[in-house]
Amino acid sequence: MREIYFNRLAVCILGIFAIVLVGCASSSPSRFYQLSPVSGQTAVAPDVSRQGSVVVAIGLLRIPDYLDRPQIVTLSGQNEIKFSEFDRWAGSIENNIALVLTEDVSAKLPQDRFFVMHWTPLLESQVPTSYRVSLFVTRFDGTPGGSVTLSAQWVVFGKDNKFLLKKESTIIEKINGSGYDALVEAMSKALDKLSVVIADTITSFPRETVQSGQ
Repeated sequence: MREIYFNRLAVCILGIFAIVLVGCASSSPSRFYQLSPVSGQTAVAPDVSRQGSVVVAIGLLRIPDYLDRPQIVTLSGQNEIKFSEFDRWAGSIENNIALVLTEDVSAKLPQDRFFVMHWTPLLESQVPTSYRVSLFVTRFDGTPGGSVTLSAQWVVFGKDNKFLLKKESTIIEKINGSGYDALVEAMSKALDKLSVVIADTITSFPRETVQSGQ
């Protein structure tokens, strides 16, 4: 009887193991995405050492906890948030946003006058900046087949971290498709539109303010 019991137990364990293997084999493979500049090209910036360059730094940038994860976040209804197990970011979404926004802003500013860089504490200590744009992204999600909403509070600092202004921007971008690739594309477009607002704000400062930041 004891031998029969162990035989049955072994058969059950093997059966469970086989089911798990089949389930793993049939599960969908993960897909990985990243945001990108709308132009698809990195802007060519002037030499930062050149006399007269206006240096603009993008950062610090912060995102809410619900976005700071590998899974792509979508909104369902008014209050339900969903995390996709198989559609994920290829790296840190916070860094991805900062780098894409840096490239987008650089592409919007006159290349013969401005140098735009991703802010880091090390760069700040080595490269004096004319302006630094610090952002807190309060919302960045979308409804598949619907639209993406990007909301951000951002502050512009001048030379020696002098406060210049604070703004809040909300951008809604239509998603042209039902898949995650269309969602990510719309998110990239929303960042591009935010870069236009930031670039226009920087170029609106009086010339004497720009010069004092050099």
